[in-house]
Amino acid sequence: MRAVLALGLAIVLASCQQEDTDAAQDEEEGNESLANEETPLAVETKDGPVTATVTLAPPTPRLGDALVLTLVVTAKPGVTVEMPAFGEALGRFAIVDFTPREEVTDDGVLLSQRYTLQSPMSGRQRIPRLRLEFLDERDPDTEPRARELLTDELAFVVASVLPEGEALIELRPARAPLEELRGPWLQRNWPWLFLGVVVLAGVGVGVVAWLRRAEERARLTAFDRAMARLDRLERRGLPSADAADAWYVELSDIVRRYIEERFALRAPELTTEEFLAEAGRSPELTVTHRELLSAFLATCDRVKFARYSPGEDESQGALDVAKRFLNETAASGDKPAEPDRRIADPIISQAAGAG
Repeated sequence: MRAVLALGLAIVLASCQQEDTDAAQDEEEGNESLANEETPLAVETKDGPVTATVTLAPPTPRLGDALVLTLVVTAKPGVTVEMPAFGEALGRFAIVDFTPREEVTDDGVLLSQRYTLQSPMSGRQRIPRLRLEFLDERDPDTEPRARELLTDELAFVVASVLPEGEALIELRPARAPLEELRGPWLQRNWPWLFLGVVVLAGVGVGVVAWLRRAEERARLTAFDRAMARLDRLERRGLPSADAADAWYVELSDIVRRYIEERFALRAPELTTEEFLAEAGRSPELTVTHRELLSAFLATCDRVKFARYSPGEDESQGALDVAKRFLNETAASGDKPAEPDRRIADPIISQAAGAG
């Protein structure tokens, strides 16, 4: 009888302990679920009919975690938005995945870019300001002009993978030197080594050829985009005195964006002097091209910042210089064609006189 009572008591105690263990596990899983559902970091920037929202998840990452950065832009009907170029201003992070998306809604257009990033180190990090452009064409009585929207920075902290306060593990001593390859092994396997060298050489040649074709396609794409924008600007006609500022802003932006894409230059926020210094490092630009570009941008800055009112002949000349620069620097070959001095000299002289 005593044995039976002792056995029953043991079963009851074991059942209670199991229930406590299950409850503790449920509580731990619930806490992990709440941690995983933390609200991501977000900043919102609005300018007229365009609203941009930048979110980052998880908000408290550890080194090695995948960072999901999402840029969502909403625009009213009649507003054209140009999203940032791929990876623009995100060079400090490794881009693992990229997904763009565009959707037309009843309220306008919804565009998004979703990046999966890897942080290079722990500590304080930031997502820099992202730049997008838009053109408001809702009012037919008002001439549209290109505008920029810069998102706010997004600061966050990447935690270390080491527990706080734990000392680094001591490094192990170096292993013994590896034995040298011996003659018999090489004699048995030299055909495979030769075959491997041939295969690697073939792969290398194929990769170089593919990279050259990809670079040429990218250059042609940059040229086509820039020429299309110049054609649209020319069809709108030369600017009046009141509209010269916006017209020259768009004209200089077309040339700057073309140079960034054509010569792989990522410098959206540089001043004109800094931009010219970066562009001048390209071996594909001749001295005459650099002089022409400097004079052209100086003319645009004169209108944008010095409140200079150009005449129709000056505006037509600036447009012709932009077309000439694009056509000549887009030519294939190791050395671009020299600019036409009949167009280059008046522009350079005009900029020198203004300076």
